[in-house]
Parts: sequence; C-alpha cells; structure tokens
Amino acid sequence: MKDKLQVIWNKRVVGTLNRHQKGNVVFQYSQDWIDNESSPISLSLPCRKEKFAPGISTAFFENLLPESNTRAILAFRNRFDKKDTYSFLENFGEDCAGALSIIPGGMKPDFTPGQYENITQELIDALDKILVDPDKYKLYPEMKQAKLSLAGAQDKLPVYLKGTQFYLPKNSGSATTHIIKPINAGFTDIPRNEAFCMELAQRSGFPIPNSKIMKIGGHELFVVDRYDRQVFNKEIVRIHQEDFCQAMGYPVERKYQEAGGPGFAECRELIDEYLSNKGVMNRLLFIRMMIFNYIIGNHDAHGKNFSILHDNGFELAPFYDLVSTQVYPLDNKFAMAIGQTFRLDRIKEHSFELFAKDMNVRPNLLKTFTKEIYGAVEKELNGLILAHEKNYGEAEIYKDLSEVIKSNITQLQRFFR
Repeated sequence: MKDKLQVIWNKRVVGTLNRHQKGNVVFQYSQDWIDNESSPISLSLPCRKEKFAPGISTAFFENLLPESNTRAILAFRNRFDKKDTYSFLENFGEDCAGALSIIPGGMKPDFTPGQYENITQELIDALDKILVDPDKYKLYPEMKQAKLSLAGAQDKLPVYLKGTQFYLPKNSGSATTHIIKPINAGFTDIPRNEAFCMELAQRSGFPIPNSKIMKIGGHELFVVDRYDRQVFNKEIVRIHQEDFCQAMGYPVERKYQEAGGPGFAECRELIDEYLSNKGVMNRLLFIRMMIFNYIIGNHDAHGKNFSILHDNGFELAPFYDLVSTQVYPLDNKFAMAIGQTFRLDRIKEHSFELFAKDMNVRPNLLKTFTKEIYGAVEKELNGLILAHEKNYGEAEIYKDLSEVIKSNITQLQRFFR
C-alpha cells in the first residue's frame, strides 16, 4: 500500500497513516480497533471512524521523532526532507516512545519476541567518532540498523541492555528496555549531571526510573530504564504513553510556553481533567516536581518533559530528563513561566503566589511543599555527591551542582520565610 503506514498497538492494527502534503500525515482508526478496543492513542485523537485533520495528526506523530541535528543528519543520509514526518515514520517508526509501532502498509508485522542484534562494538565506534567531531556525528544516525525513534533534542538511543552488552531490535515484536545518552561537547559531564539529578529526585521521594552511568570503551553513558516497558511472561511489553504536548495537540515547535506551548495552568487543567483518578494527588505531585526543578536549576522542563501513561486508565508517568541546566552558561529562562516571568533573576515571592493560583492551591500549602522538598534535598545532597564520586570518580560538575542547588534553596528560604 503506497503512501500508507500501519500503526500497531498491542500486536493489533490500531489505524493507518496516509501521506499528506509536505510530508504531513492523516491518521484514521481502523474499524476493528474501534469495535473491539476503543482505546485512544492520544487524548487529542479520541476514537472515531472519521479521519483526523493533517494538523492534529501530524502534531501527535511528529512528537515521536528526534529533533535538531539528529533529525537533519537522518534526513540527509536517507534522502528525504527533514520536515517530512511521513518518511521519518516510514523509516524509523518500528519502536517508538509508548506502545506504538509504525511500519509500511504492505509489510507483515513480525511479532516474534527476543530478536536482537548486538551493537556493542558499533556503539563504541560511534562514540569514538563523536569524541573526535561531536558536531558532525550523532549517536542515533551512526547506528546503521536502527529502525526506532525517540523524541527530543538530546542525542540518545533506545537499546535492549543485557549485562554490559547493547542490542537493537530486529523486528516489531522485540522492544527496547533502556535509553542511553552520550557526552555532549557543549555541556560538560551531562551524563553525570542527569544521573545525579535523577537519583536526587528518587531519594527525595519522587517516582523516577532507575538510572546510572556506564562505561564502555573508555566512554561514559547515561543509562536509564524505560518506564514504558514491562516484563510479562518473559516478554518485554510496551506500555503506551504520550507527552503533555501530544495530549494537548501541540506541534513540536510549540513545546516551550514562550513559543505558544503549554504553561503551568494548562498542565494543571490537563491533570485535573484526565488524571484525577487519585483526587488531587497527581496535581500536587506535579507541583512538587516544579519545586524540585527550581531547586536543581532545571530550566528546560517543557511540555514534552511530562507524560501520561495509558495503562488501565490514565496516570501521570514517572519523571524524566531531570538535568540542571543552570550549571551551564545559558540564558537561565524557564520553559514555563513561574507567575508571569520566565527569567530566574526576575522571580520574586509574588511569582510563587501567582503560580499557586495557576495550580489552584493555597499559598500556604505551596510553602509547606517547598520547605518539605528543600529539606529532603538538603538531607540527601552531600551524601549523594560522595556516593557518585566513589562510583564514578571526582568531577567538577558535582561542585557546580552543589553550588547551584544550595543557592536556589537559599533563594526559596527568602521567599518562604
């Protein structure tokens, strides 16, 4: 079937994608799926028999794809336009975030589990190239057999990990289990930065997937478990998810609030409407994570860095992509405004009062949460630094992280006396 792709979920065809103008796509649910499953792949694409417009269809599926340099390199090497969403999905859609697998229309899906190819040496070779010329080489494009996709601007690769060996799936029935991220020349020790912030959040009481630093061929990698994968009857099962931008129908270029994307008030509305199965607990958890991000200096917590799990209903996904961007010489603007300001140096006490209003909580409750969280962080900070230095070796990044975190806590203590 030329210019048509199959979208598969749980070994069944959930619908099809047709090519539209300029590489956009048009999605339509299959009648069989509507009759027997009726689960939507997105809150922005509810089950119905009619086709969805190319705008809302492309917004959801484009958000499954890599961004920036990785996207440009992949498009160039495969001879299609970097804005051609259809061609990206056709070539790299077999293992995406969540449960969806996207394959050409005339292709019979192979659901045989456990079919993987060892890429450990190929991975080392790619990391060697990146070390020499990080602007020219990116991890994902160097993996010749990769038919999978992960969203985001960071260089990353989904893999199946067994011991110290790395694998890529050979078919739709074999899912990846981990995500790996290499060093980035522009951001010193970013694998250690992320591993530290993720474990600090975990120790501070947040639901966070396990992560660590692994060394391979003299290179350091950040390695994190995929929370959208589970083992069931010795088979790796995909759990469907979507990020907040997908759920709200925002295209990838609008992931930041300043670019017209979601802010905290819209996130709260989404949580209250679809994730209220635990009362207000998910909203309060989201608020607590905002405070944690402020403390570690994570200014890049945009709409694609929060997700919803589709697993027997809707649930707020574990938190991910926790990195202190404040330790680097960036503009220190938040992805979502606190109150009415994006700039760290302009945030005042009244900014948090407006934030409390956006999140529909009393200022005193926000004050209580803030004190609880910075208290938990202070308790864990020094011990975690020592643990990471013992496990991975000393590095300047730990001193930088400590200074940023302590400075931000001091600022919060002034705001919430």
